[in-house]
Amino acid sequence: MKVIFLKLTSIIHEIESQKRCSNCLLFDLKRKPLVIKPDNENRIKVVVVTESPWKITWDIDLITSITNIPTFTYLYCLLSGEFRPKEKANVYWTHICKCPLKNVASSMKKRAIRFCSKTYLKDEIETVNPKLIVAVGASALSFFAKETGDKRLKGGLRKVFLNQSNGIYNGVRLGSTVFSLAIAPHPSRRSRFWNTPPKEMVKIFKEVIEGIREKILEK
Repeated sequence: MKVIFLKLTSIIHEIESQKRCSNCLLFDLKRKPLVIKPDNENRIKVVVVTESPWKITWDIDLITSITNIPTFTYLYCLLSGEFRPKEKANVYWTHICKCPLKNVASSMKKRAIRFCSKTYLKDEIETVNPKLIVAVGASALSFFAKETGDKRLKGGLRKVFLNQSNGIYNGVRLGSTVFSLAIAPHPSRRSRFWNTPPKEMVKIFKEVIEGIREKILEK
């Protein structure tokens, strides 16, 4: 376990130092990554992936507290109150794009998301080797659909979310890592998912939350 922790520390250091970022469009805008460091990787069973830190002014204490509404409180509920990404960490919370995306043009945003996810996320996941990944939002789903090649993840957020009526996705493979994958819409009011929520949504959320809870409690 110690070796894994050192590898994760090394990757986090590369993200913070922007070692692999020189070809990213956000690098020229002097955007800086925001990385949430778990205090101890030994307890981590889950990786949570959201889109980006969003606001330039956010800091770690804010983003990992109840003041980060609605994202932190949403993740806290999804994980049945077992969402600890920093102190006494049981979760590694990372982003598709490590730098804030607020006030970034849509075309640039898409290119930055594509570049950043391919540059870091697979290495983060293989290093942590989680039992479960919680992918929140269309950008996170798009990454896993493309990089895993899993046909169950094709068809867009609404379809893939609703297909969890009998539980979350098991046996998903990314590189050398096999894990269960829970898909959830992003809580942002900018998400079109919430404009016309499907009538089955409450049932699906119950299945997703129960599947996440089982993996967290699994020995």
